[in-house]
Amino acid sequence: MAGGDEFLSLAGDVRGVGAALMLMGAGTNVYDAFSAVMSSPWSTEKFTENAEAEKMAREYVTHAMVISWGYALAGAWLARSIWPIIGAAGVTGYMYWLYNRALNRARGGSSMNGNGTGAAGPASDTTPAPRAYPWSA
Repeated sequence: MAGGDEFLSLAGDVRGVGAALMLMGAGTNVYDAFSAVMSSPWSTEKFTENAEAEKMAREYVTHAMVISWGYALAGAWLARSIWPIIGAAGVTGYMYWLYNRALNRARGGSSMNGNGTGAAGPASDTTPAPRAYPWSA
């Protein structure tokens, strides 16, 4: 019966495998957190109808990031490794960019819903009045 001594010569390989698993696990956890608390970017873009809906969406994006980073930091501390932080950083950056783009498209009227308002609803021949946002010029 093996006592584990056969793995001592593989220490470098095991560390590399462990680093890869921590990187991928932390990145996947970001996707899991976003899918648990947030609608898809497509739904966010299509159905964010007003400033209040955008505010709620941004709050949920923040929740997903806090959840993800809590786990990544705890994993990095437990493993004494930077790889969970690197994995979470890459995917969090992408997800933040993706949802921010969806919200900007919804606000700016370039949403894919066809009516040019950035809000869900049937196509219209008339252009609606622009919505005022506190942060827009």
